Amino acid sequence: MTPRDLTPPSSSRVFFEPADTEIGVWVAQDLIDEGCAVLDLGSGSGAAAAAMARAGAARVHGVDSGEHTVAWARRHYAAYDGDRPVTFALGDFTALSPAELLATAPVPLRHPLVVTSNPPYVPLSPRDDALRRSVGGGTDGLKLIPAVIRHGRALGDGLGITIGSYSSPRKAVDLLESAGFTVHAITLCPLPLGEFTRDHPDQMLLLEKRDEAVLWRSGPYPPAYFIVGLACRKSAEDRLTGDGLMELLRTAARSRTTRLETLDEAALPHWPGLVRVVDLPQPAVRRHW
Repeated sequence: MTPRDLTPPSSSRVFFEPADTEIGVWVAQDLIDEGCAVLDLGSGSGAAAAAMARAGAARVHGVDSGEHTVAWARRHYAAYDGDRPVTFALGDFTALSPAELLATAPVPLRHPLVVTSNPPYVPLSPRDDALRRSVGGGTDGLKLIPAVIRHGRALGDGLGITIGSYSSPRKAVDLLESAGFTVHAITLCPLPLGEFTRDHPDQMLLLEKRDEAVLWRSGPYPPAYFIVGLACRKSAEDRLTGDGLMELLRTAARSRTTRLETLDEAALPHWPGLVRVVDLPQPAVRRHW
């Protein structure tokens, strides 16, 4: 990410969450092969799409349902980043078929194709969920994940998704496995809860009580969470189960620093793949709508 990518948009109707954007780029980088294309679902401000192009994708096309968001992304990122084009389209990927989604791109997206998404993932009651479209992830935090997986299965050679550690991680891995994906790499980033989440904790705390969520209570913040980036491929290697991810998150939640030091010495026989910890400063501005 560049300083430009971390500059808050002037419009309050453009989602801006620097840590989520950064993690989304790391997840994509684990899947990008030189010359591939990326389809970014819920592309937000466009900063992640531009960074994915810089990471080696030959083309990146973002689709988002927010008119203000797409207008901002087109003004600031829909251009050639070196020789790598970045484009955006207005559309609701949950309502489009895979073919209709591909048709939003100005030119065909080549294969290999990586599908990525950082969808809203805060678990909220139906009433609270309706108040904040940009963060509400339904009662389990996974409201949009089935649509992301559906498009990834139909179109992608790799799938990268970002959720929260309070967003039913076990269920997320089970959904991926049922669709034929296995987790190839995990990226974790500790982050304080946003203001809206702190003010509407009921569903999040209920999931924690049911052992369907992990909150970080031993770190330098009041109760916080981990951004969880999952880089997935259609492969049976390095299989990660939902229970395995929950155990990894519980191990991380015993840490007292943002470095998540408890992962350093942990024996994780259930997960031989890559675990990356990204320790980012607390953002001064987090803009949700």
